Amino acid sequence: MALKFAANLNFLFTETAVTISDRIRLASQHGFRAVEIPYPEGELKEAEKAVNDTGITVSLINIAFDKTKEELKFGSTSIPGSENLFKQQLDETIAFAKTVKCKKVHLMSGTRNNKSECDHLATYISNLKIAAEKLKLSNMTGVIEPINGYVIPTYFMNSYNKASNVLKEINCNNIKLMVDLYHLQHITGNFTKTLEEYKNVIGHFQIAQVPNRNEPDTPGELNYEYIFKTLQDFGHQDWIGCEYKPLTNTVDGLNWISKYNLEL
Repeated sequence: MALKFAANLNFLFTETAVTISDRIRLASQHGFRAVEIPYPEGELKEAEKAVNDTGITVSLINIAFDKTKEELKFGSTSIPGSENLFKQQLDETIAFAKTVKCKKVHLMSGTRNNKSECDHLATYISNLKIAAEKLKLSNMTGVIEPINGYVIPTYFMNSYNKASNVLKEINCNNIKLMVDLYHLQHITGNFTKTLEEYKNVIGHFQIAQVPNRNEPDTPGELNYEYIFKTLQDFGHQDWIGCEYKPLTNTVDGLNWISKYNLEL
């Protein structure tokens, strides 16, 4: 089974294109058949046109978030007092996802504030249950991602145990776990056993080398020859997000594809 890769446009093609729509076109021009994108606020029509013009697949969209407020710039799903904002952002994201035929939304938890862990957890679970129902109506899946504390020190969803417990609590088969191997290595390591433990709830993968978050073939802690073989054996048939920072530039950095005998 061949692995297939999506360009994460928060990270790739940023050195030559400011807008998401231009990055979509560049990704297509350089061989990607799929992209992961943030909610393209301010350029919804342009992004939709770029998708339609290129025929590229949008494999994942990050939920819309408020970039003007520090406490909300990484999402609102777990933020007590922001429940109405979360519903608005979710509706906006689903509406756009429909226009580009995307079936997967990353429900970013947001960061902890002065509320208790219990308050955040209760809000998170309640909002995820709402998201599960809304996404189900549109035949979509939501994913939650543990993010390591070196990148976002106060991010609420910061643990695989926490994610597993949340998924058991909401008990909705269209809310899944996103495993970004960069974050996994920082949080817990143990790649092989983690895949085995969470196999039934994993809904998405992303890749990058550790610790510098560059291309898979750059020096680092992770053996991507082994990882790609393991992901093939794992049976993952969906897109794998390339969420890494190019060491030099995006296009030159794509040599890792042929190095591992893979294809976009």
